[in-house]
Amino acid sequence: MDRIKILELLKQLLKDKYDVDPDSLSGGSRQDDIGLDSMTMVDLMMDIETALDFQFPNLNLPKNPSLDEIIDLIVEQRGQ
Repeated sequence: MDRIKILELLKQLLKDKYDVDPDSLSGGSRQDDIGLDSMTMVDLMMDIETALDFQFPNLNLPKNPSLDEIIDLIVEQRGQ
């Protein structure tokens, strides 16, 4: 799965579970911009793991990560 498809998946997850308008999101959108607290981010990371059938090595994220930073972690973990 390429970066664009992963971004689309993230947008869909945010829309479906957290009622975030996907048109308001870009790769540069940060956790604070989206309105997600740290517990919600953990839930999102678990949703991503389920959707992509893989596991992050840990759930440590940069402070206030952007969607691009999350995608970087996914791509790195999946070896793409």
